Formats: sequence, structure tokens, C-alpha cells
Amino acid sequence: MSAPGVHDAFDVAAYATLTANLADPTRDRAADLRAHGLDEDGWAEVDGTWQARLSRAMDDDADGVPPLVVAYAAAFDRARDAQRVGRAVISIELFADAVREIQRRGDPLAALAQLGITLEELVRANEHWTRRMLEDDALLERYRSRL
Repeated sequence: MSAPGVHDAFDVAAYATLTANLADPTRDRAADLRAHGLDEDGWAEVDGTWQARLSRAMDDDADGVPPLVVAYAAAFDRARDAQRVGRAVISIELFADAVREIQRRGDPLAALAQLGITLEELVRANEHWTRRMLEDDALLERYRSRL
């Protein structure tokens, strides 16, 4: 299903957005691929091409983060932010409780089931709260005290 030149149809933003969409367990993966004229094999080709480009950029720019990698990361973050719009995030307290239970039990799925939290909710909370705790010492303290 990979058409000739399909790799060229993906600029860094399109690649990052599709990558983020495919990583979202709530989305229909096959539908996302079809929307871009791809199946799993076609996606593997596109992904392999972009991974090679990103790797070459890293190899070629030993003095910092290459512009291509910066552009990819920014586009990926924008896509993930767009996915989060309208989705509720569990409270910082419930997030801390989940982390504590997972550490205590050693069985993440059992701990989450006991608390009534899905793995998707935990991942979303981790992305949400971790970013905020890096910028807010009071929030970080609130989290640590709950642990």
C-alpha cells in the first residue's frame, strides 16, 4: 500500500504528528495509516526513513541538538498537546497514590485496578504532572508528601 514517493509526502511535522497519533492507544491505528495512504508495511518504510534522517542529523551535529531534531520534538509535543485537549487528567493526589501502589506492589496493572485507574490515565497523568512538577516546587512537594 506504500505508493512511490510516499516518503516524500511526509515533512518533519507530518511525520511527528502521525508518530504521536499512532502512539495514542485511544486512536484507530489502521484508520490513521489509511488516511495517509499507508498500511503497516508502508508505515515501517516511512518510519525507517525518518529515523535514519534523525539519526544522521544527530551524527552530523555534534555541537548540540540539530534543527531537524528540534523541529521533530516540537511537532511531536504539539500533536500530543492536541490529543490531550478535552481529556481529563487524574488529580496529583491520585497520581501519587498510583505511583506509591505500583512501587509497593510491584504489579502495575493490579495496583491500577485496585485504584480504578486505567494505564492510559496513568500515562496521561505522568506526562501532565511531571512537566508541571519540574516548574512548580510546591506541586512537587505536594506529590512527594503524598508518596
